[in-house]
Amino acid sequence: MSSTLRLLWFVPSPVALAADAWGLTPGVSLQAERNPSSDAQFEALASGRADAVLTAIDNVMDWNLRDGPQDFCVVAQLERTTPLTVIGQRGRDRLEDLRGATILVDAPRNGFIVALRAMLADAGIEPDDYALEPVGGVKERHDAIVSGHGDATLLGPPFDAMALDAGLSRVATVQERYPTFPGQGLVVSAGALERLRPTLSAWLQGLDKARWRMSDDPEGARQILALAGFSAPVVDAMLRGTPASLRPDRDGIELLIQQRRRCGLPGADTTYDRLVNTSALPQD
Repeated sequence: MSSTLRLLWFVPSPVALAADAWGLTPGVSLQAERNPSSDAQFEALASGRADAVLTAIDNVMDWNLRDGPQDFCVVAQLERTTPLTVIGQRGRDRLEDLRGATILVDAPRNGFIVALRAMLADAGIEPDDYALEPVGGVKERHDAIVSGHGDATLLGPPFDAMALDAGLSRVATVQERYPTFPGQGLVVSAGALERLRPTLSAWLQGLDKARWRMSDDPEGARQILALAGFSAPVVDAMLRGTPASLRPDRDGIELLIQQRRRCGLPGADTTYDRLVNTSALPQD
């Protein structure tokens, strides 16, 4: 008899796709759905409609300030980094060109936008020099920017490549500025962790086996991701992001805390140990 894990994500996780294709998560029935925004993820977790979400780790710092459980924690990191490209309309080719721009975001004070806000601050561009317009998750931002709405946004695979193919400009990447920027984290409510632990631990054990196999058999992993509908360049980027460990990266999370502090955003008075709970991970 299988146990069910209800999960929301913006884009399917490569390591999760590989684990499923290779049959490495027997006994776990994954019910995964795409979500339109990080606010939708928060609402689903807070209400108990989802068991876990795959999301930008920075979101946890903001979510734990909102009305709700205020006990969200990162239990695993499913990618080494999230490749993020600043995409601009034609003629917006440098960070300096974003002065006076309308930047499309998922949420104005949490998620990947915090990295871009830090990048702009490092370039001498202050918050009053641009406007942030919430439009939703990565697909929603891609569709909006390609249709001519807004001046710039942050996109990850496969939507960054799709936007460039449509003729938009590559302004910069987060990884060029912040090499230790971490990938997305698997987030749960600490209050639900004991109930979820048997299913969650079994699923993560399968994902841990999958990440090893992806390294040993990259061609097999490539075929799985291609069959899932991803283009060759996107598959390459996904394989480069295969995590060396499912354990959330301390340096990466401390970078996120520093970026939030750099931007003067609430929630930066936290630590790695307060954000992370690795008790459901396979023991090293």
